[in-house]
Amino acid sequence: MKKLNFEMKVVIKGFLERLSQQTKAIFSKMGLWRSKNLLAISWKSPKFLIGTMTFVLVISGATIYYSGTASAAYIVVNGQKIGLVESVDKGQQIVDDILTERGQAIGKAAKTSDVIAYETVRVKKIELLDVSKTDNELHSVLSSYIDGYALEVAGTQVAILPTQADVQTLLKKYQDYYTKPSDNNKVLSVEFSEPTATKPVEAQPDQVKVLDQALKELIEGKITTTEYTAQENDSWWLIARKHDMKTKEVLAGNPGMTEDSKIQTGQKIKIVTVSPYLTVMSKGILTSTETIAYDTVTTTDTELDSGKTVVKEPGSEGTKVVTYSYLQKNGQDVSKQVDEEKVIKQPVTQVVSKGPELTAVALASVSRGSKSSTGIAWPLRGPINSPFGSRWGSVHTGIDIGGSTGTPFSAAAAGKVISAGWSGGYGNMILIDHGNGVQTRYGHSSKLLVSVGQKVTQGQRIGLVGSTGNSTGSHLHFEVILNGSTVNPLNYLR
Repeated sequence: MKKLNFEMKVVIKGFLERLSQQTKAIFSKMGLWRSKNLLAISWKSPKFLIGTMTFVLVISGATIYYSGTASAAYIVVNGQKIGLVESVDKGQQIVDDILTERGQAIGKAAKTSDVIAYETVRVKKIELLDVSKTDNELHSVLSSYIDGYALEVAGTQVAILPTQADVQTLLKKYQDYYTKPSDNNKVLSVEFSEPTATKPVEAQPDQVKVLDQALKELIEGKITTTEYTAQENDSWWLIARKHDMKTKEVLAGNPGMTEDSKIQTGQKIKIVTVSPYLTVMSKGILTSTETIAYDTVTTTDTELDSGKTVVKEPGSEGTKVVTYSYLQKNGQDVSKQVDEEKVIKQPVTQVVSKGPELTAVALASVSRGSKSSTGIAWPLRGPINSPFGSRWGSVHTGIDIGGSTGTPFSAAAAGKVISAGWSGGYGNMILIDHGNGVQTRYGHSSKLLVSVGQKVTQGQRIGLVGSTGNSTGSHLHFEVILNGSTVNPLNYLR
């Protein structure tokens, strides 16, 4: 037992001697002990032993602390701690990435007015393993905006774009969309009816539009939806006329409905209208190459069966270059007049032989006071969308015959074309003189197949159905004029 105690004392003495030597060496290197007397302090001194043990414990604790922790920083937004990041630089990078991402769609980094600060700390390394949580939290908390430019029309903001140059380009593209300048269409002047202004604004990123998107929305116009209560005897066509719309436009606002859908009195009909944000007024000169329809001369050949026809000499169309001066509103003609016509190729008259008629039909039988005639044929077969007479407080001077755009219509009787071209509310119009004070008018044509001075026969194609001028849908407006006054065509059509 005494031998064991002696051995233990030897071991402890050896440990303390080594500890003393190592401690003195460390203190000496650290410059803590400059005096030789201090270096000579015996390891047996109680103060030395206590100080040494304390120092070792501090160093060991610090070593363990630093090995288990890491430098980090709290991101602080407007005084609120959001989360931990590895460093201040890493936090700033996360903020920059979020702002860049929010402006990526328009090619311009977003900005923030939030007060962002960083608080450096040491934390357990495990706390830095889930930095994505901080990223997600920052996405939800960080506010942002874009320095953009707003386009105002008559004091109302209609679009926000990234730069002032984008706004100017938008307005130019909008004008070109309607004016369509080209080698054949020389635009002399163009202006907006409404006042426009550009102002710098701070906007949410999703409020700022790229140029193509802003142009698309500007062209689509402002959509307004109202409700109309159907009246007795209303039809889709009549409702469209009441609202200065086309039938297909009314149907588009009422999904599931067709022209054959029955309308009940009191039924609620949605009226969806689109009005332009901006009105483009333009003046210009248009040069176009047009077709000259050929005349047809018909001779009676008694050797042919009644009603049979034979083309003896085929006709061919001519061409002409026509120069117009025009005034347009959003691409639609307000006024249009011919400045010059130059015939490039003369039409060739077609000669047709026809068998004798069994019953002679004379337009001349239509005279003042007469209320029936077998001399005027239907120019187009189709439903009568609007009859002759009083309509909405005014007089409808003809009948509207329904037809699809591009459907050909014919001359109601033989005669001479005395007017063919643009005529205000009639759009593209043809007026034929049949003699004896009788004339017929054909309005809203999409294309004219005859020209002034041309002689036509009954049933000859003279134009294509359209919706030009003051029209709410594709149809043929047909008038019969006796001695200068319009009469009900239904009294004279056979």
